Amino acid sequence: MDAKKLLVGTINGAVGMMAVAFVIWDVLLKDFFSAQMSVEALDPPNLVLQLLSSACGALLLTIVLSWKNPSGVSEAMKDAALVGVLMWLGVNFWNMGSYVMWDSMQAGLTDAVLTAIPFGAAGGAIYWTTMRGELQSGRIVQGDEPSSH
Repeated sequence: MDAKKLLVGTINGAVGMMAVAFVIWDVLLKDFFSAQMSVEALDPPNLVLQLLSSACGALLLTIVLSWKNPSGVSEAMKDAALVGVLMWLGVNFWNMGSYVMWDSMQAGLTDAVLTAIPFGAAGGAIYWTTMRGELQSGRIVQGDEPSSH
């Protein structure tokens, strides 16, 4: 994968991941996770650090997906979701073994499993912008050409 595709995949993946993660953790489930944690949540959250986190995850996904070379967007989303869940399971287990962060195992596991959603969205964005085969080399992919009707 060349540097341009790596950069484009990272940016688009980070935007997709950030948007979905923000809705999940800072809007929909903010109260649930605040009640499950022994640490205080920032109000308002530090969006720069959240964006940097999403960019790191998207860069990792861009590299992994370029190695895996998924055959379609759904495969890319599944692969990315799996990477996200496994990565956050490891992070949450480490944090539970090292810090008093989560009040219950359930919260740490829920957090890790929900990570599949923003990572999957990022995987879809990365695939769509960098890995769709001939479209990315400048040629039109069959089915993408305008209809003659």
